[in-house]
Amino acid sequence: MEDFEYLKPTTTAEAVNMLAQHSGEARAIAGGQSLIPMLRARLVGPAYLIGLEAIPDLARIQAVDGSLRIGAMATHLEVATSALVRQRASILAEAEGLVGSPAVRNLGTLGGNLCHNEVGADPPPPLLALGATAVIAGPGGDRKLPLEQFFTGFLETALAEDEILAYVDIPAQPPGLASAYVKYRLRAVDRSIVGVAVALAIEGGVCREAKVALGGVGPVPFRSRGAEAVLSGNHPDERTIEQAAGAAMAEARPMSDAHASADYRRKMVAVFTRRALKHALGMG
Repeated sequence: MEDFEYLKPTTTAEAVNMLAQHSGEARAIAGGQSLIPMLRARLVGPAYLIGLEAIPDLARIQAVDGSLRIGAMATHLEVATSALVRQRASILAEAEGLVGSPAVRNLGTLGGNLCHNEVGADPPPPLLALGATAVIAGPGGDRKLPLEQFFTGFLETALAEDEILAYVDIPAQPPGLASAYVKYRLRAVDRSIVGVAVALAIEGGVCREAKVALGGVGPVPFRSRGAEAVLSGNHPDERTIEQAAGAAMAEARPMSDAHASADYRRKMVAVFTRRALKHALGMG
C-alpha cells in the first residue's frame, strides 16, 4: 500500500472538518472491509485516512422520533443481532446476517457497505424496501436524502468529498408488514448474484402498498416500480405474484461477469422475486 497518515477524530464535526481540510486527498474508513482491499490493489491512494471508530454516536442503534436510527459505524453483526432492528426492520436483520463471513460481519459496518455501493451488497435492497433515508453530515450540517437517491452509479454515491454518511433512518412500518429478503449466491460468503427484498402492507387480503427492491442486477440497487404497481391494490395470489415477478425481470439491467451472464441474472430476478413474495406471504 502507499504511505498515508492516519487521523482519528472523536466527533462527527471533527471528521467532516478533516475531510474538508484535506479535500481530494483523504478517505474516511469505517470497518475497512472494502477500502483496505482497494488500498492493497492501489485502486485508491489517499494521503490521509480518517478513521471513524472513535466516534461513539455513529455506532448507536436507537429509536428517534418514531424512526429506527442506525449509526453508520454499527457493524453488520450488531445490526443483525439488535433486538430493536429485529422488531422494527426484520428483513434488514436477516440480510445483515447473510453478509460475507463471520469475520466480515464482525468488522464491516453498515455505513461502509452503503458508501462503497458494490454490486450485490446485501443491506441496500431491504433498506430500499423499508423506505430508508440517509442522514449525511457535511460542513453545512446534516442533510437527508432518500436512500434511493444515495446510490448514483457503479461504486458511486451522492456523498461529496467533505461529507460522511452518519446514520440511516428507517420510518415506522405499518402493522403486520409482510416482508422477506432472499438472495442467490454461489458460496455463503459471496455477494448476491440476485438479491430481492419485499415489504407488503396487507389489509383485508389486499396489498395496499408494496415495495420491491432489487440488488445485483444493475449498477445501483433500485426499486421495481413495475412489480410494485402490479401488487398494489390487488390480492397477492399466484397470478399476481407471477405478473410482479415478470415486471421485476423486465426492469433489471444486469451485467455479465465471471459469476453469471446478464441473461441468467435477468431470469433469476423473476425466480427470486417470486420466492421473496411467497416467503413474505407465508405461501411456502
